[in-house]
Amino acid sequence: MSALMKLYPAAYRREFGEEIADAYREATEGAGRAARLREAGDVAGHALRMRLGLGSAGRAGRFLAAVAPFAVLAVGVHALSSTRLVIAAFQVVGVTGQLGLAFLHGSGAVVTLVGAVLALTGRWGAGAWVALAGTVATFAAMALRLGMGLEFAAVTSGPLLLLALMPALCPPDLRPALRPKTAAVTVGATAVVAVAALASTWWQLPYPLDGLRVAAPVAAGLLLAGRPAFARLRTAPAVLVAGLPLVALVSFTGALHALLLPVALGMLLAAAATVSIRRRRGGSRPSV
Repeated sequence: MSALMKLYPAAYRREFGEEIADAYREATEGAGRAARLREAGDVAGHALRMRLGLGSAGRAGRFLAAVAPFAVLAVGVHALSSTRLVIAAFQVVGVTGQLGLAFLHGSGAVVTLVGAVLALTGRWGAGAWVALAGTVATFAAMALRLGMGLEFAAVTSGPLLLLALMPALCPPDLRPALRPKTAAVTVGATAVVAVAALASTWWQLPYPLDGLRVAAPVAAGLLLAGRPAFARLRTAPAVLVAGLPLVALVSFTGALHALLLPVALGMLLAAAATVSIRRRRGGSRPSV
């Protein structure tokens, strides 16, 4: 436990160290190895949030909680596109000497996709960390497979890694209040996403219907997130950070025509301005 306590900032450790240690001992007394590892992970995550100033009482923590559902959606949609690209690459060039790295890349994308589905169907804690693990695997595969090192991977995939960190670092007491879906709904959503990934690879839709391969998953994810996710977007920065990754995804993947990109950005800016004006008219409210 002493090693875990050193992860906390010194001032926080002096003030709350004994309380955290007592809670950890009480939670792990007589517990199995898996339970102890889970509690240790929770303590480590809490310490990291305290070091980064992401506690639930701070503005940064509330901001993170507001944009987290949209961040995990963007990560999941990107993973869906990556899965299609890996399948298409195998179809075109087949398996070469980089089989291991290609498998790591594809597996990371699939794991990320499953994590995003779990998070958006109400299993936020597990889903967020699964999505982060898959994104890290994909990042590693990019760095190794392209042969251009971590610098190139950081430029191309660094923003995606930051998006994947947002849901994982969200304070537990501020996690999105997404209504847990039944196991059947979760399995059904995963199956639909898998079919969409495979079908759009083997059967190309004509223009402009080909844009549905990205637009449809984005719309489905927003429906799964529901009104609770949108209700937390109370400031213009939160609206912009939540919306920009999704606009970028549908643009870079070709789902959004270049001529429509300014329209989409204009609508996003208008939404941010509307939220800001409503907040000012509504008086002082907790900001995120």
